[in-house]
Amino acid sequence: MEYRDSLAVDLTKWEYQAPDTQKEIAYHRLEEKIVLLEFSPGVVVTEKDLAESIGLGRTPVREAIQQLAMAGLLTVLPRRGIKVSDLDACSVLRLLEVNRGLDALVARTAAMRATAEQRLEFSRLAEEFDDIADRNDIAGQIRVDGEFNNLCMLAMGNEHANKMRRLLQPMLRRFWFAHIKKAGDTRMPSKMHGQAARAVAEGNEDKAVDAFTRIIDYDRSFVHSVIYK
Repeated sequence: MEYRDSLAVDLTKWEYQAPDTQKEIAYHRLEEKIVLLEFSPGVVVTEKDLAESIGLGRTPVREAIQQLAMAGLLTVLPRRGIKVSDLDACSVLRLLEVNRGLDALVARTAAMRATAEQRLEFSRLAEEFDDIADRNDIAGQIRVDGEFNNLCMLAMGNEHANKMRRLLQPMLRRFWFAHIKKAGDTRMPSKMHGQAARAVAEGNEDKAVDAFTRIIDYDRSFVHSVIYK
């Protein structure tokens, strides 16, 4: 089987679905708070602080902390607490190096494999991105970007790629949210994501890859603008 043909394999009998568990809920709620800087970079908190902030028990929060530490958002300090990781532009650039190749694969495969229902969802997200750009809604961009990433993973149907994206995306989104008001065009990312979502909805593989690549190039230029401002 040729490589491209393997991408088109019908995966309707197996489609990755993130389990709706307390651990998953804890992970997503804490990730959102960290990405939106509700917990400031560098601050040291306790497991109790994190649990109380999202209204869940300490057991699922403890498991979520382990995942967030793997994603580079938290650092567990034995007998001292849990540190919210500092913002590191050079680390984000290295993440983008890894993300470039993965994004191209995600774009092509999602455009190829998405179901009719998922294509409708991609079209809806494209319209949401356009609306967010018109409103200049930075927090909205973060929220819908998360939805877009999750839908890409569902369309792609590859749990290994999902694990890799889960490690990469939160740090990228947090860095963007922290600096976008000081550097770069706040509307441009939403417009570019709208183009990417629309290309996947259309099933246009090459157009999707081009759109995802433009986002990566923008992100890289954005990080450099922060470093050399």
